[in-house]
Amino acid sequence: MKWRVLLFLRWAFRSVSKRGLARTGKVAGSAIVDLSFDLRYGTETMRWVWVEDLGANSEHDVNAVGYRATKARSLQKLINKLDLPRDRAFVDLGSGKGRVLLLAAQLGFQKVVGVEFSPKLCSIARQNVNTFTRRTRITARIDVIESDVALFNITADRCIFYAYNPFDGVVMERLVGNLRDSLKRFPRRVWLLYNTPAHATVIENSDLFSSAEEFEIGGAEFKVYKNF
Repeated sequence: MKWRVLLFLRWAFRSVSKRGLARTGKVAGSAIVDLSFDLRYGTETMRWVWVEDLGANSEHDVNAVGYRATKARSLQKLINKLDLPRDRAFVDLGSGKGRVLLLAAQLGFQKVVGVEFSPKLCSIARQNVNTFTRRTRITARIDVIESDVALFNITADRCIFYAYNPFDGVVMERLVGNLRDSLKRFPRRVWLLYNTPAHATVIENSDLFSSAEEFEIGGAEFKVYKNF
């Protein structure tokens, strides 16, 4: 218990230095609300996983970022603001323990795909999906695919992409290139929801998207890109 308090205090100090007191309060408040998500559904999505504990075997291990859970309330509010087609596949790139997959299914998307290169996190995510669907009786198809995002096949039905800063600019460039190739083969409207957009310049320099909109919700920063 003591180490958790110390960890929180360390995070709070860094967050105040980076975000200021007001935004740190919003982030902390969202985190407290998020604790109820796992309690309500019997899932385990909250606990962090450090990079060295991901257990992946990929050429892009060095480009990965440790697992942190998306703030449920912030993402729900963002998606409710956007006019996203629920009949197109929602894809979480670097899906971790699967919280976003559960939220997307809860928000009406009928096909939800998680892409994660850590076998350990994929296993936890599948358990969470099973627990969540039993509790909620949601009928959406939720798939957890163990794959490096840089190698992920972007098919024609995959139109809505989400990423919570799961990798660095190297993998982001590969993703943008793959998405460009997919759009050449299957022209369509696509959205990219980028949470904590640390490598937004890679996306913006690609000229793949025609518009970008910024949101700050519950202390979380998002950029939403569209190609139309």
